[in-house]
Amino acid sequence: ELEALPGVGRKTANVILNTAFGEPTIAVDTHIFRVSNRTGLAKGKTPLEVERRLTRMTPDEFKQDAHHWLILHGRYVCKARTPLCGECSIIEWCEYKKKVLT
Repeated sequence: ELEALPGVGRKTANVILNTAFGEPTIAVDTHIFRVSNRTGLAKGKTPLEVERRLTRMTPDEFKQDAHHWLILHGRYVCKARTPLCGECSIIEWCEYKKKVLT
């Protein structure tokens, strides 16, 4: 198992499995954690909680892509400090209380 290697944690192992081997995994980084909690898609207090919820709710055939979609959405639209809510394509489902609608 990858996590047995020095310096490889759960997130890194999931990224490698998803990207290099095409496995249906979702590695929860800061972007996925933020998007999942803000939107209410998969709320959790820890990345592991969010990962488990996303894994349960996402069909295997979409997991590899969903991982990347969520990262990109968090990186470029649902930013930590200045979310671009006006450009968000899923705003009607978003539960974020501090939406910036400009």
